[in-house]
Amino acid sequence: MIKKTLTFLLVAFAIITNAQNTLDVIIVSKENQEILIGATLLLKGTTNGVSTNIEGTALLNNIPNGKQTIVVSYIGYEDKEVIYDFPEDGGVAHEIKLSTDNTEIDEIIVEATRGNRTVANLPTRTEVLTDEIDEAASMGPSKIAHLITHSTGIQVQTTAAGSNGAVVRIQGLNGRYTQMLKDGFPLYGGFSGSLDILQIPPLDLRQVEFVKGSASTLYGGGAIAGIVNLLTKKAKKDETLLHINLSHIGARDFNVFNAKRFGKWGFTNLASMHIQEPYDADENGFSDIAQVSKFNFNPKLFYNPNKKTELYFGAGMTKENRKGGSINSINNIWPNFTEFYLDYQESSRTTTQFSANYKIDNAKTISLKNSISSFDRYINIRETILGTSTTFGGNQLNSFTELNLNINKEKQNINIGLNALADKFTEDNLINQPLRNQEFNTLGLYVNHLWDVTDKFALESGLRTDKVEASTLNTENGGQSFVLPKISALYKMTPELSIRLGGGMGYRMPSLFSEEAEPYGYKNVQAVNFENLVAEESYGTNIDFKYQSTFGTDNVLLSLNQMFFFNVIDNPITLNENTPNNRVYEQKNDSLLSKGFESQIKLTVDKFTWFLGYTYTDAYLENGENKNGLTLTPKHSIKGDLLFVVDNKWRIGWDYDYKSGQFLNSGHITESLFTTGVIVERTIDNFVIFLNAENFTDVRQSNVGDVLTDGSPQFTEVWAPLDGYFFNMGLKIKL
Repeated sequence: MIKKTLTFLLVAFAIITNAQNTLDVIIVSKENQEILIGATLLLKGTTNGVSTNIEGTALLNNIPNGKQTIVVSYIGYEDKEVIYDFPEDGGVAHEIKLSTDNTEIDEIIVEATRGNRTVANLPTRTEVLTDEIDEAASMGPSKIAHLITHSTGIQVQTTAAGSNGAVVRIQGLNGRYTQMLKDGFPLYGGFSGSLDILQIPPLDLRQVEFVKGSASTLYGGGAIAGIVNLLTKKAKKDETLLHINLSHIGARDFNVFNAKRFGKWGFTNLASMHIQEPYDADENGFSDIAQVSKFNFNPKLFYNPNKKTELYFGAGMTKENRKGGSINSINNIWPNFTEFYLDYQESSRTTTQFSANYKIDNAKTISLKNSISSFDRYINIRETILGTSTTFGGNQLNSFTELNLNINKEKQNINIGLNALADKFTEDNLINQPLRNQEFNTLGLYVNHLWDVTDKFALESGLRTDKVEASTLNTENGGQSFVLPKISALYKMTPELSIRLGGGMGYRMPSLFSEEAEPYGYKNVQAVNFENLVAEESYGTNIDFKYQSTFGTDNVLLSLNQMFFFNVIDNPITLNENTPNNRVYEQKNDSLLSKGFESQIKLTVDKFTWFLGYTYTDAYLENGENKNGLTLTPKHSIKGDLLFVVDNKWRIGWDYDYKSGQFLNSGHITESLFTTGVIVERTIDNFVIFLNAENFTDVRQSNVGDVLTDGSPQFTEVWAPLDGYFFNMGLKIKL
């Protein structure tokens, strides 16, 4: 009996043991064979699971006999179900390949760095906006100002109360240190700098890229603080979008975007019209928003004769009239002793763009691009009751040509390029004084190397050399050369946590145009003297920590980002504003320093997304032991939003913005500011109805101080909103 019992127990134990199988696997990326650390294997229908180790392998135990389904998942990749029949013969490890999930934001290809890498795999810290573009188009359909401010560490600064001109400031540095690009072409800045973001409508944009910190190695002079690259839509599908907008403060917009694909050819076009009536928020007889009439027309033609060749030719035309100042003067009513001021401006821009890409083989692509831009602007500012006026105008002609070879291999990317930039400003002879013509000719050679050293470590290095010939009618620099290195590194500690460290050098040539001279209409601002002024040269660094992970059933996504930055500009150029009859650019300070940090948190829970960003900026001019805080630069800044989205039905957003006190030229520190707004969009089939309430707390500079100065706002620094509360509503029609 005992013998039979022992035999039964041994057989039962053998059966039970045989029914508990194991599965040995290694998980890799299908695209590049990268091992995936922390991928999850789960026996379907049970809680039996395991994660891959540092080598990408895992051993799943306690698997019953028969056909079993194993579910494999990893952040940023599509889930995969694999069926095995147990018991299996042999003990060989199975390789499971996962495909990237193209819906993940980190899989967006960044174009500004030319490296053909995604945001997640790029050593250079880059921020990308995509979904925010549509929302920004509802909030400000005639300009990209709202869109730009979606990122922390970026400030849109109004330069003049009369014209409402504005510039983009990054990490506390003046607007002239930020380079604006469109599709990689440097078309903007200079004489048009304070109008750029006011004249670019967002309707045809598909992506906006921010590179904060020195980017001169990539794009030459002027990119000391960083770059903003606006990428337009391509003719990949047939699309027609109508956009109509009205606001209670007198704005009317009508925009049409059209894309058409027919065989090897494609076509896109954006036509937009913006009409703004003068608006007096505080009813003091002065326009807080200028009267504006503006028209944009931007067609593009694409041609793909074969799989190796891509061509496109684009053109653009912008024409604008702008009047600010006394409401009576704007309406052509004869001026009196208190209502005489008028800031009248006309501007027009004509551009052409050409790009050709040829794929030599699977690894090499050669590109040629060219752009030409002609910008005309006329300024007439009536300053007194007697009709005394400041007039200024001229033409700025830019051309940009670049030849680039891109070698893209599995682990490395090499970019070698040669470009030439010509910038010529010719002043109109409107007054009896020496003309302030200036001309720059730049020849640059650069190489950029991106290397995936291991699956966890990537390195990017670059070197650029520029030769710049600069001159005015009376002076020239004799040719100045710059050598601009950069280096960035990315280390993925875990699949969720990554660290970026980077730094580089930059420069900017002295120029007549700056945000300090803009409020004066360039009155008595002297031409640049290249015998007394040298280029501003910079170096900067930043370190960035990012954590991103999903929780629960993958409907909770948490992203944390912490960046520290440090920038130094040697020999900063300032405008001496203490001598009204002779305003001269000078270099009296040793350095301009900007340092601080940005903190971001983004949490998505089902249909809700919450974003909060905080920026601390300490920016000042240093002269020996003396330090003077940079004007109009808040030390503390908070921005964020809460968004509720039901796809193809509802989009409801609440945004908020806080700025601490700012230094003025007088040494006075302004009050802190808090603004907030709400936007609601309702989608019904092909129709989207939107309503936007902006600054409904009615924060205005005139609430705490008079914007006018003896009947003229010409030299008043703008540190707070001028327009106060407003709401707009409209309709989008997708055909």
